[in-house]
Amino acid sequence: MTVDRPTEVVVLGGGYTAIWAARALARRLRRLLRSGAVRVTVVSASTEHAFHGWTGEVLAGHVRYERARTELVDVVPASWVVHGCAASVDTASRTVSVTTGDGMRLLPYDHLLVATGSRDARERVPGLAEHGWSLKDDGGLAALVDRLDAGCGSAVVVGGGLAGTEAAAALAVRLRRGSPAARVTLVHGGTEVLPDLRPRFERVARYAVQQAQEAGVDVLCGRRVARVDPDGAVLDDGTVLTASTVVSAVGQVVVGLPGLDASRAADGRLRTDRCLRTTVDGVWAGGDAAAVPHPNGSGPCPANALWAIKQGTRVGRNIARVVGGRRPRAFRFPGLGQAASLGVGRGAAELYGLQLTGWVAWLTRWVFFHAFMPSRRLALAAMGDWLARGARGRRRSPRTRHGVRENTGTLDAAV
Repeated sequence: MTVDRPTEVVVLGGGYTAIWAARALARRLRRLLRSGAVRVTVVSASTEHAFHGWTGEVLAGHVRYERARTELVDVVPASWVVHGCAASVDTASRTVSVTTGDGMRLLPYDHLLVATGSRDARERVPGLAEHGWSLKDDGGLAALVDRLDAGCGSAVVVGGGLAGTEAAAALAVRLRRGSPAARVTLVHGGTEVLPDLRPRFERVARYAVQQAQEAGVDVLCGRRVARVDPDGAVLDDGTVLTASTVVSAVGQVVVGLPGLDASRAADGRLRTDRCLRTTVDGVWAGGDAAAVPHPNGSGPCPANALWAIKQGTRVGRNIARVVGGRRPRAFRFPGLGQAASLGVGRGAAELYGLQLTGWVAWLTRWVFFHAFMPSRRLALAAMGDWLARGARGRRRSPRTRHGVRENTGTLDAAV
């Protein structure tokens, strides 16, 4: 097949939506890609894909940091990848300006997928950007792990959602393992932590809070962090929480893309139709960057990893369908649930509306998270780490006179 110019598909981002969209494009457009009729370019500021599902386990020391990171070239053809940051888009000329280490590049597109995701909203609290630590931003988790390895006293986690509660419990497990006197305080401005679970999944929420507290987390509700300084956090009532480490879990804000004049929701996400098309011709969006209509009509889909994965697969297939002259299909994923780990064997989850706690929830999450890792090789390596650590735990764990291992809340004692 001879073409004057290939159809250009540009994917912005290196997260869940971008990776799964690129995979769908590779499968559905294999023949056209091989002939040169279609060309795909993936633009990412990072050389790695971050799997945030293991953040709590990395903080607790149960999973090695490198198991939660995958080189982009291991999951996307290296020839597709451009390491850089999208500076602006010109929808009239259908080009994207990308800042790279070698200067500015101008990439033409016929189809543009905006999957730039979100970033940690640390600017919401004065001093948090300067003195706090991010769990999401590129390099943030690695820097925090290095700090923990170097020695860390008490810690404050700002934000009482699922991510903040899980992070606080993980930090408590890690810090109190080395220093039983270490304090971890979770600060939440609402009346109760885990508001997204309440009241529908009240039992799961109560269990999660109980497990976090038993791990050593002090939960402060109805308080807000007024500012963060090098010595810790100052609350809105003047209380000073002395801590060497303050961790941000205050939520996310959409990564902006100058020049894209498309309809946006109040939170800045790009509005799409059910096929994940924005209001600008040729521009698609998914993941945290997009307000995709929920299939049940209840509003936009949640902004989390599983929804981003499913949207990435759908939008990649839809772009392939349009390139092939067919109509795109609606996004119909109904949702699966949400889950957190508050320590090994201490899971809190809702699956299809069913409330799960304890080992059942923990194992369910463990299986699903390994299944959704972008690299099968890395998933197997992560499983091997868990099994190896469990074997060491069986050899080292103290035993009761009945031969039952004592549960200390760490991986070595619980697997």
